[in-house]
Amino acid sequence: MKIEARDTLDNATIMQINDLEALVQVHDGTYHDIYLDNRFNFDQRMPAFLFAWLENILVGFLSIYADNLEEAELSVIVHPAYRRQGIATALIDQAKEIIKTFHITDISYISERRFIESKKYLQETYQIDWYETEYLMEAKEMFEQEYPEATVQVRKAVMTDARSIASFQAKAFESSFQEAMTYAEGSIGEDDHDIFVFLNQDEDIIGSSSVNTTAEYYYLFGLAVDPNYQGQGFGTQGIYQMMKQLSAEDKRPFRLSVEKENEHAKHLYQKNGFKVISEVVYLNE
Repeated sequence: MKIEARDTLDNATIMQINDLEALVQVHDGTYHDIYLDNRFNFDQRMPAFLFAWLENILVGFLSIYADNLEEAELSVIVHPAYRRQGIATALIDQAKEIIKTFHITDISYISERRFIESKKYLQETYQIDWYETEYLMEAKEMFEQEYPEATVQVRKAVMTDARSIASFQAKAFESSFQEAMTYAEGSIGEDDHDIFVFLNQDEDIIGSSSVNTTAEYYYLFGLAVDPNYQGQGFGTQGIYQMMKQLSAEDKRPFRLSVEKENEHAKHLYQKNGFKVISEVVYLNE
């Protein structure tokens, strides 16, 4: 077996990863897709993608996501026919060496409740906080509804919007302005990745949400509303208008993740037709 590390992915390799991931999901009954991009890692030179090859067969894959020096999140998959052969361990050991080189403090692993509950050794090996989890939600189609008064307009962001987006996202996500700017500038105008901004009747930018376009669905994330405009329905209407525009371009299902304890956000998404399909869990050593 050969372990290979890369800092970028080409289309052919992404297709191989997607094929392996689809096989694993069918076998394990899981849904969470690995994020195959390093644009938001704090150092894009870091070899964030590790491959386990058996001759020309991809039998294992690991991704490192680290947007800061405090924690790296690892996602690991192994071909069902090649498990219990030390492949995951070999990938993780190599990832730890990379993480150590880049002076990252902590490591966590992304999994799903149904998978962890079927693997007793994971529960015995790792610390699992069953309360700090996320719901993976899906809306299979556009959920048509009418708002009595249209108070939100939505459009795709342009680069001159980045500073406005970063100013309220930094407050909403309790991050630094520079970190928020990095996210905003890295998301605007990409082929498979974009930000939609929400405008009030005065055409002020009061909220935003990002979208990643996959072959199968739209993945929404990073919803933020300026604290001065929260609790007024702008987020619900903004997401609805955003979904409407995306559906007009190409009808696909929608997915997103929301923290389990964030009942307000979960209710917002349910109003737009989303239902829980899985629960994402983080493991710590």
